[in-house]
Amino acid sequence: MMISWKTDGSAGAVDTVRNWLEEGSNHSDYITWAESNGRLNYSWDIVGDDIVITEEWNIDRAAYDALAIDHKANGEDLPVTETNDHLTFNE
Repeated sequence: MMISWKTDGSAGAVDTVRNWLEEGSNHSDYITWAESNGRLNYSWDIVGDDIVITEEWNIDRAAYDALAIDHKANGEDLPVTETNDHLTFNE
């Protein structure tokens, strides 16, 4: 299953998400947790005025939803929204 998220267009969203991806201590915790729960691959990139994050999972959507991922960084909601625009992975 592929799932993607993009910044929501709010002021500072790109910087907030980029900082979380590049420097956030709980992002490294999320990477470890995600890989142990079925995430196979992920990528992020700047697309237009947004950051897009795409994840590939070996579980279906119901199992993904059951994980109840909260998309938080340092206790605050990340300014992201789900999108159907997926990045591709370089193998």
